[in-house]
Amino acid sequence: MICRAIYTVRHVNPLEQKLIRETVSDWKQQSMQRIVLQQLQDGFPTFRHYGIALSDGTVVHFKGKLQDIHVDAWIQRTSCAEFARGGAACEACEVRFAFPPEVVAQRALSQVGGRFGGYHFLWNNCEHFVNWCACGHRISRQVMMREKFQEE
Repeated sequence: MICRAIYTVRHVNPLEQKLIRETVSDWKQQSMQRIVLQQLQDGFPTFRHYGIALSDGTVVHFKGKLQDIHVDAWIQRTSCAEFARGGAACEACEVRFAFPPEVVAQRALSQVGGRFGGYHFLWNNCEHFVNWCACGHRISRQVMMREKFQEE
C-alpha cells in the first residue's frame, strides 16, 4: 500500500487548551512553559495535526475521542474527511521517508488501536508518530521549534 505524510492545521479548542494549561503547570522548564502559554493568550492557538494517508483514502493518526490533543488518545484509522474535519490536508514535505512507502504504511497500520506509548502533546504526539512510521525516530519539529525559540 502506498502512503504519504500529511497534516492539517487545527485550532486548539477549549478542552485542549485546558489540557495544555494543566500539563505545562507541571513543567520544570519555565521559559518553554511561558512561550506556550503566551501563544494561547496571544490568539495563536494552532498546531499541525499529522497523519499517514494511505492509498485507499484513509488516514492513520493519533486522536482522542473528541479532539486531537487528548491524554487518552490512541492510534486510529479514519477517513481523510474525518482527519481534515473541513480543513485542507497538505503534504508534509518535511517528513523524510527512510523506509519505502509500503513499509511506512505497514508500520502505521501495525499501531492502529494501540496507544503508541501514551499521548503527550509535547513528548509523544501525532508528529512523533508520523516520523516514527517514516524514519524510525520519534521527533516533532513543532516541539523542536519551540525549544529553539526558547534558547534565543
